[in-house]
Amino acid sequence: MADHERPVDGVPRVIEKTLWEDDRHMNRRFHGVFSLLLVFGALIIGLVSVFHESVAMGVVYLVIILVSLPTIVYAFCSKCTCRLDSCGHVLPGPLTRWLPQRKQGDYTRLDFAGLLVPFLVLAAFPQWWLWKSMVLFAVFWVLFLLGLVEIRRCVCPDCTNKRCPLCTRPVG
Repeated sequence: MADHERPVDGVPRVIEKTLWEDDRHMNRRFHGVFSLLLVFGALIIGLVSVFHESVAMGVVYLVIILVSLPTIVYAFCSKCTCRLDSCGHVLPGPLTRWLPQRKQGDYTRLDFAGLLVPFLVLAAFPQWWLWKSMVLFAVFWVLFLLGLVEIRRCVCPDCTNKRCPLCTRPVG
């Protein structure tokens, strides 16, 4: 029996490694869900801020949210190799089952546009209304940016989608 396979306190190290990997997977999933909640919290603050001033523009922003989120999932998540079995965000991966099938592979400029344009519109649209209340403006941006940082620092490093340009895990 090799040294790395010898039991420690009666528990084989192979199991310890598996448990540790499961722990990292659960940690990534926690941060994935938490990051989505932060971004959704920002969007809700933006939506309430817009609705408070104008019901018509609030409906417009609600439609933007309802169109943008599936667009992001379709453009980016539907090409992810982890989407069905180990989605770090838990929800977007399984949602791709209800969207048109896409071939998994390298991400293109159009895929990036499908991610960035909706994100920019989601963030930019409510700014005029948020600016009227510096507290709401600040809370919106704190939540939105914390969500993005949470994704980049806590979800991306443990993702196994080697084709994703945001993947920070070494290839191999």
